[in-house]
Amino acid sequence: MKHLEKVIFAIDNPSDLHQVACFTRFIDTQRALNRLTGGVVQCIGHWEGILEPSYMMNAVDYYEFVEKSGYVTNQICVLHVPSDTRQPCHTQTSYGMTENVGRMVKVDKSELNLVDPWTYVMESKEYFQCQ
Repeated sequence: MKHLEKVIFAIDNPSDLHQVACFTRFIDTQRALNRLTGGVVQCIGHWEGILEPSYMMNAVDYYEFVEKSGYVTNQICVLHVPSDTRQPCHTQTSYGMTENVGRMVKVDKSELNLVDPWTYVMESKEYFQCQ
């Protein structure tokens, strides 16, 4: 399957183990029913000085299942990563407003700007920032 745009997002109440379990079960059910166009990757995000568990999946799956699920109701925004990583990423608020935030680039942990937002992809053990 060709590469698709990704969405990186956090869920509401990520420190509530029951909430995380319900979300994980919900997503795994979609996977088991073969409804997802791709996998879901666990990440750690740093945004506005806060570390939180986050997830990355195909945008089509995010809009079809997650956005409507109620698990992201209180999220301020999500990050869109285009399939062509030469293009800039953008954040999209729950009100539909977008803001370009630069290209997603892999950075070494030692080069990580800890002030700015960043994402650690657990599967690949790599850090990324928009620049």
